[in-house]
Amino acid sequence: MGSKGSKPRKPKHSQHLPKVGSATENQRLQHEERQAVLGQMGMRNASSATKVVVAVVVVALVVAALLGFLAISFR
Repeated sequence: MGSKGSKPRKPKHSQHLPKVGSATENQRLQHEERQAVLGQMGMRNASSATKVVVAVVVVALVVAALLGFLAISFR
């Protein structure tokens, strides 16, 4: 048998989580989702400048594709 104080019932480093649906919880979940998406694209550890450049290139490609589709459609 161990002594009375050998194992505390509650760890000293316990962390309280925010209530479900609160603004803090929603922000945390949104941040985790964004990190997961960036991780899937292989850009989780990329710098902000790299992320901006990739976003601009993607937007430019989408706009060019839409303009090309409109040009072909209304010929």
